[in-house]
Amino acid sequence: MTRLLDNPAFAARYRDLARVRLNPRRHTMADALTHSEAVAARAAALAAANGMAAPERDLLEDLGRAHDIGKVTGTARPERSLEVLDACGVTEPVLCALVRWHDTALPWWNSFRKGQPPGDAAWRRLAREVDLRQLALFMVADRVDAPGAWRRNQPTVWFHAEARRRGLLADGLVLDLPGVPSEISAGAVLVDGDGAARRALVIRTRADVFELPKGGVEWDELVEEAACRELAEETGLTGALDVLAPLGHLAYDFTWADDRWHKHVHVFAVRARGEVTLGPLPAGTRERRWVDRDAAATLPLVDESLRPILLAAFRS
Repeated sequence: MTRLLDNPAFAARYRDLARVRLNPRRHTMADALTHSEAVAARAAALAAANGMAAPERDLLEDLGRAHDIGKVTGTARPERSLEVLDACGVTEPVLCALVRWHDTALPWWNSFRKGQPPGDAAWRRLAREVDLRQLALFMVADRVDAPGAWRRNQPTVWFHAEARRRGLLADGLVLDLPGVPSEISAGAVLVDGDGAARRALVIRTRADVFELPKGGVEWDELVEEAACRELAEETGLTGALDVLAPLGHLAYDFTWADDRWHKHVHVFAVRARGEVTLGPLPAGTRERRWVDRDAAATLPLVDESLRPILLAAFRS
């Protein structure tokens, strides 16, 4: 198969993706060209991790560059990408079929939420049209710049689970790469006061150690929004919040059942817009405590890696 970037007509249209701005609720990358290059690289890496031969790796890498090419015309519809590919003389049937179906997870998940899930006939048609193994890997790669990463993307997770439940997708696919976050969460340190009078809010949810409010980024949510939401949910804080500054991130491996993946938690310093108002203690939170810098330096924490981030909040 001729590689896409060797096609001058396609290469010219592809460069135009640099002018296409992306929705920050769906992408952390600013433009469609940067996104497509990252998707292509991730797709090729996932193909290699799953032992795919060079032709399949090349196919998925080219799919990363082809899948959003229709955005140069102002629409994200896969049908428009196929029209642009056709105009460039790109008609390879396997590639075009994957472009046509690459975004299936979102509309099917929306139908599922409405109580109208795709039926057996739809799944059988999909399995005839494309190699579901290739499609499943590409869906993960396409979430390379999702704010919450692919494991926080509900449509993608639902699609994989449903395909496995139906026996159309085998277990054992490598979906996570070493050191690459597959899930992104967000947390916040609420600060109040300035200078020597500054204090920070921590919570206790277990035993006698403290932690920072944190939780998953929803699939259509900004990381900063998730940090503020989790702060409110886990402390009972009410009222508007302003994000002051990022404080860094924590990186660790996460295990659930037989899965193991890498996770990042991005933490922000946050201030209440006005007087701090704390409502009733939320369920699951045993204690909330204001600490000054000296107390923060010695406070028992659930994880010692939290301490530099907590202390940084006093400098924000």
